Amino acid sequence: MRIISFGDLYCDYYFRNNILIGVMGGKSGANILCNLSKKYNCTYIGVVGNDTAGDICIKSLNKLNVDTTLIKVVNQYTKKFFINEDGYDTVCPYCNRRLQYDDTLLDVNYVLNNINEEDILIIDNITKISSDVIKNTNNLAFLNITSLSELKYMSLDEIIDLLQNRFKIININERVYNYIKKKFDIDSQDLYEYLQPDILIISRGKKGSDIIYNDEFEKKEIEFNTTQIDVTGVSDAYFSEFISYFIEHNEINTRTISLVHMKASSLSSYVSTKLGARTHLHPLVKVIDYKECICTNFTHNL
Repeated sequence: MRIISFGDLYCDYYFRNNILIGVMGGKSGANILCNLSKKYNCTYIGVVGNDTAGDICIKSLNKLNVDTTLIKVVNQYTKKFFINEDGYDTVCPYCNRRLQYDDTLLDVNYVLNNINEEDILIIDNITKISSDVIKNTNNLAFLNITSLSELKYMSLDEIIDLLQNRFKIININERVYNYIKKKFDIDSQDLYEYLQPDILIISRGKKGSDIIYNDEFEKKEIEFNTTQIDVTGVSDAYFSEFISYFIEHNEINTRTISLVHMKASSLSSYVSTKLGARTHLHPLVKVIDYKECICTNFTHNL
């Protein structure tokens, strides 16, 4: 059994006070695998560019024992996010260029041909490729929705047709949920009844999460009071604890939900005290020197 995620990888650059602190491989599905890879055999299927950022994406996963043999290196600049205290941008703050490709360079048939029947799927967001994977596989699957992506173009009936009875757990962040709630005039209970996962989680950051299961609704607070430094990867860490537990346990009740939420909120609170989505697992990569710009090629310590 493998746990698999897929997609176009990207590299995160972390700034504080306009100073580059370090870089790290990114993408929600990859972050979840990194949190699971100490316990499970994890594989990423994807693409990166043939630049230094792409090299870091692969090496970061390798360092955390995620299998990268199915990641293709393409003749492009790797996708990048430049993250500061106010949010993120795809334009380099050093040279004001956006050196990355749009859409995807991943072939859905390549993904499907490398998924085995016993594999467990981690799907992050609804894209054209992930929709095709959902339609053409029956694997046990978990869905993490952190951005609108293709959802903003879909009707409620299309969303239901694609996602209903397909996922063990669906985790949706508050921003995406609020968009769906307003657009379709539905609440979380409606969404649970339409999509029919075993568990539906609405992640609300520092405010905790709403969890619906067995037609029960629970509002869970974050039980660990910490000073947040960065929220990148916090939701991924939280969801990874639910995935880990419910891969191995079928009993879903008040006791198990409370147990997993406590573990998940502990991990996610710890992640929020670090700068970087994976810094609780390995340090940020330091840029030692660069030619032309940090968004092209540079030397580093990974």
